Amino acid sequence: NDRYSETDLNVMHGDPEFGETLSAADVEDARALVCDVDDETNASIVLAARGMGVEDAELITFVEDPDIAAYHRYAGADDVFSPRQLIGESLAKKVTAGVTPELDGAIEIAEDFDIVELPVQAGSEIVGRTVGDAGIRERTGANIVGAWFRGEFASPPPPGARIDEQTILVVAGRERQLERLKELTLSERRRRDGGPVIVAGYDEVGTTVVREIGGAVETVVVDRRDVDGVDVVGDVTTEETLHEARIDEASTVIIAISDDTTTVFATLVIRELNPDVEIIARADATESVRKLYQAGADYVLALATVSGRMLASTILDEEVISFDQQVEIVRVDCGSLVGRTLAEADVRART
Repeated sequence: NDRYSETDLNVMHGDPEFGETLSAADVEDARALVCDVDDETNASIVLAARGMGVEDAELITFVEDPDIAAYHRYAGADDVFSPRQLIGESLAKKVTAGVTPELDGAIEIAEDFDIVELPVQAGSEIVGRTVGDAGIRERTGANIVGAWFRGEFASPPPPGARIDEQTILVVAGRERQLERLKELTLSERRRRDGGPVIVAGYDEVGTTVVREIGGAVETVVVDRRDVDGVDVVGDVTTEETLHEARIDEASTVIIAISDDTTTVFATLVIRELNPDVEIIARADATESVRKLYQAGADYVLALATVSGRMLASTILDEEVISFDQQVEIVRVDCGSLVGRTLAEADVRART
């Protein structure tokens, strides 16, 4: 593919299902072979590699359908990743976390010390206040590590930065401190009035979202296909379909569509029809994340980011603590910093 060649990546043309192609790519000397074509082809590539006697390379496959994972392992895959399922679970957590003060999705750094992303809901008491005026450290004891402002990450966030309904705080502290802070980020109106959650798109991501939400809140599923589980058949970018799905009453819309262009346009339409609804979106490409925030999404999770972190953790042996947060959390040794004070290390200025 020419677009990869133009980015200084080594590109080879050939059918990866054939041993001669894999041999020309020096698979025998490779650290890993990553198969990311489609569910059936990926299994065929693994069989081809094993048939050549490849033993040292780690064979990694991706699957859209988690039920296929077992067959990839039968074929000889060492690791089988299902990032779409993980994204569906993560998007569902954002919904259930938004209606309860309990922490969900917190990453444990040490005993009783966690880091978590907290989206700020429209109508919460800190919306409209600056980071400095909100007094989060004084009121809760939690520390703001960073914050996303409409898709732009700041660490640490400047005291004069204004918090709005598209701000996501990245905070660290003890569980009771983080629970107090989460109370400040929730909307009393949303918890009181409720409203259905619209799930747009019913492929692997959408079905996982609905399954994970369970009976926690009412869901309305929208898809172009008339299949079991779909409540409204239609195009989520049209006002008619969205009104049928009760967009006026909805508390949240989860856009789980595989086409990023459609997701961006749907976000624009949804935000126009209901300025207060929470929009949580899946993006296939990282380049689409900023566009979605500009279009009005409150939270975006990119499939490419989750997939990349899975690969980094496996191939590079990085201890990635969380695949599905917007910031990558890793645990590293102190190295040459041992013996220095925090001020002397000056890590933020140097890195």
